[in-house]
Amino acid sequence: MKKSIFIIAVLLISSIARGEKQKELSFGVIATVKPEIVHKHFKPLLDYLSEKTGLKINFATGVNYDDTIKKFVDGTFDLGYIGPAPYVIATRQSPGSLRVIAGIETDNRPTFNAVIVVRRDSNIASLGQLAGKRFAFGSRRSTLSYYLPYYMLMKEGVIEKLEHCDFLGRHDIVAKNVIMGNYDAGGIKMSVANTYKNFLKNIAVSEPVTDFAIVVHRDMDPALAEKIKEILLNLKDPKILEPIKKRMTGFGPRKDSDYNRLREIMKIVEEHTGYRD
Repeated sequence: MKKSIFIIAVLLISSIARGEKQKELSFGVIATVKPEIVHKHFKPLLDYLSEKTGLKINFATGVNYDDTIKKFVDGTFDLGYIGPAPYVIATRQSPGSLRVIAGIETDNRPTFNAVIVVRRDSNIASLGQLAGKRFAFGSRRSTLSYYLPYYMLMKEGVIEKLEHCDFLGRHDIVAKNVIMGNYDAGGIKMSVANTYKNFLKNIAVSEPVTDFAIVVHRDMDPALAEKIKEILLNLKDPKILEPIKKRMTGFGPRKDSDYNRLREIMKIVEEHTGYRD
């Protein structure tokens, strides 16, 4: 009898624990700069989503791009903010694992650009002048600090003429290393270039590609996913949006096929380098 009561108690506690867990969601973010800075930028949004859904929304990230992508794919993150190239990679690794529910818009535009930067006092003014120079990329999984800059250098016929290139991980690390003179140029996103505009200048801007997305894992309840989507599409408060990205005007509709142009660019780069996830 005591054993039966014990088993029932364990099952009850387990059931309660599962119920408590369901009251929380893990919101994953690709950290393009220091994780603590990214967390600060997203806190107003997570607080807002918590208020609107009645669920606790916890910030989370991975050790690096690969680890973060893995956590999106395996459901460690219930939902989150993911870059275009990581999204393409995640959906290649596990088709159907993620569903796009919204995308960010800046100045009401759903696209963004990569920039190639040099020190402000550099005499380099064009991509052609990078022959024989040192170049810094961010992560090999990054849209704006790898795929687009590499594609730009490849089209210009410069990529094979670089003295050497390295992968430094994050956009801010690339910017700082160019400023310190460790590299002659680097590929980063426009917002980071603007942060360091007193020290860096842009010498080339990429074609526009579709910006970051909010995705949910396929295991999320469809009704909850739709509720979160509706909340995001109706969100216009600059106090919540601008910490995520300067001049961000809201979230707009987004679908998987919006990333097809980037898929083409990634394929070209991967065929050229022989490197694919």
